[in-house]
Amino acid sequence: MEEKIKKRIDSLISEINNHNHAYYVLDDPKLSDKEYDSLFRELEELEKKHPSLVTDLSPTQRVGHPVSSGLQSYDHAVPMLSLSNAINDEEITDFYKRIKKWLNNSEVDFVAEPKIDGLGVSLIYKNGILERALTRGDGFKGEDITHNVKTINAIPLQLRKSVKTPTFMEVRGEIFMNISDFNELNNSRELLEEKLFANARNAAAGSVRQLDPKITASRNLSIFCYEIGGSEDIEFNNQVEMLDYLKSIGLPVNPLSKKITSASEMIAYHHTLESNRNHIDYEIDGSVIKVNNYKKRERLGLRSRSPRWAIAAKFKAKQAESQIIGIDLQVGRTGVITPVAKIKEVDLSGVMISSATLHNQDEIDRKDIRINDFVLIERSGDVIPKITQVLKNKRPKNTKKFSISDFNWPDPDCKIERIEGEAAYRCINPNCKSRVMGVLEHFCSKNAMNIEGMGPQIVKQLFEANLLNSFDDIYKIKYEDLINLDRFKNKSAMNLIDSINQSKKTTFPRFLFGLGIPNVGQHISKIMDKYCNSSLEKLTELTVEEMVEIDGIGETVAIAIQEYFNDNNNKNIVESCLQLGIEIIPTTYDTSKMTMLNHKVVITGSFESLSRSDLKLRLEKLGATVSSSVSSKTSAVIVGKNPGSKLSKAQDLSIKIVEEKDLFKFLDED
Repeated sequence: MEEKIKKRIDSLISEINNHNHAYYVLDDPKLSDKEYDSLFRELEELEKKHPSLVTDLSPTQRVGHPVSSGLQSYDHAVPMLSLSNAINDEEITDFYKRIKKWLNNSEVDFVAEPKIDGLGVSLIYKNGILERALTRGDGFKGEDITHNVKTINAIPLQLRKSVKTPTFMEVRGEIFMNISDFNELNNSRELLEEKLFANARNAAAGSVRQLDPKITASRNLSIFCYEIGGSEDIEFNNQVEMLDYLKSIGLPVNPLSKKITSASEMIAYHHTLESNRNHIDYEIDGSVIKVNNYKKRERLGLRSRSPRWAIAAKFKAKQAESQIIGIDLQVGRTGVITPVAKIKEVDLSGVMISSATLHNQDEIDRKDIRINDFVLIERSGDVIPKITQVLKNKRPKNTKKFSISDFNWPDPDCKIERIEGEAAYRCINPNCKSRVMGVLEHFCSKNAMNIEGMGPQIVKQLFEANLLNSFDDIYKIKYEDLINLDRFKNKSAMNLIDSINQSKKTTFPRFLFGLGIPNVGQHISKIMDKYCNSSLEKLTELTVEEMVEIDGIGETVAIAIQEYFNDNNNKNIVESCLQLGIEIIPTTYDTSKMTMLNHKVVITGSFESLSRSDLKLRLEKLGATVSSSVSSKTSAVIVGKNPGSKLSKAQDLSIKIVEEKDLFKFLDED
């Protein structure tokens, strides 16, 4: 009897999975919704009566248990790199010309596809079974969202049988929410008086990052897969072949993908997409163009953050008309004055806009922007609002030219100067309260110390209450200090104290970035972390000359770092932070071998066993810095065929030479 029931359960699972494949991948449903629901209910009833026959691969098991704490992070097997952008036809043409030049004008074809405005994810299948799903994150590390991804019917829990099922395969895709589903979701939230999502992308991202998969399951999410990041036991010659394979094993691919051969076809495809974007039931913000042939991709290689063989062509930003009702001046943490236009609130691509940056006085003068002007607003990169045009035919009478120097500055501590040769006005007083608050806001921000609840308004409130003047003051704040302030009740005060305490355990890059040293961004902070092995002490001991020798560090950055730590006040604040409990957790590299850590390596020539780009990624994974030039600081030069002058220079400097035959021994040596 049980064997008969098991066969029926297996049959139902197979039938439901086949329907999902026909619906989500082939866009050719074979069953009505009513018939599908009937099969699903039958499966549920059988599994309820026979729990021993329930398997993790059953469609009924897509919704699991809530995650007990925050989402865990994991390293990507292969980094999920960004793409270089093209913002007009000329840049698309330039991309085509570069590819042709690099490939010595050989024949080359491309694959173009819509650029989905969703959430990038990595799906890891082992022996055809979905094992893990990660967000893109920073490209190197992503959050585990497996519990939620399993609720998305378009993503198979088990791949369909194909010519060969790889033992390991990592698939990249973009999770999104259809516009129609987004509108329905917001309508239901409005009825429940819940906060509305700004756009479909935010709704999709928020849904995927829920701790409770039941919430994710209640929202109709979809996916298009576009690339295999890495695999075992299976290889492809080109993108078209790979996309066909993904489709055959049950993974959805975008039906609008197209093979093209020329710059004119790239431009035509891009413009066709742009003109039709309002008729597509999901958000797209451009097109992606990739070299089709994989061997040619290897020849083209990678830049530090993006492949040379692909480009993202962006659509023109959507615009809206509004009126400037005032101009405010904001002081940044470095003292730079940024004028901001206050405008009559207007809806732009699903986001209500009430302000737009004016950049600097030169930009105001160039566009002749005045208070009360009617203007066109767009979101640069669909994110940052900016004024693209003044509608001078609508300009009211008696408007006046705006000058920062004539502005009646409300803060008496601000000392405004315009340094000759610079576009920006600056406040030169480091103790100006606006600058101090800017520094504190930056330190607390998401990409720095990530103190939740410590936004600009709270920072301002604590500053004005004389509770905050420098970073270390944050870690002196007590519950008793907060409970008597406006906006703070028992729970909000406890939450902020908890957030402050949680931020004490941090990483070297976050802390260094949080200090707000000029020109030291997130990327530079990660470079210094690797070189200094997460040691602040080592960083402070470095000379400008030593820092300049680090690949990616220029003289301007080196001087800024040295000047910061030579300042006694800065040193005292940093030391105070450490004494108050800030703990810098050393960065760990995803490898059992640490021999390459902090070594500077140069690659020259061509290799048979792997591409130069793959070798570079592997070396960086081991903690090495891969440089383009040989110097006395170089630890080793890895040489392939036709190495050129770099080999000679390495020999002259008595630097270790590693040939391809010894490469893997070198990578794995103790």
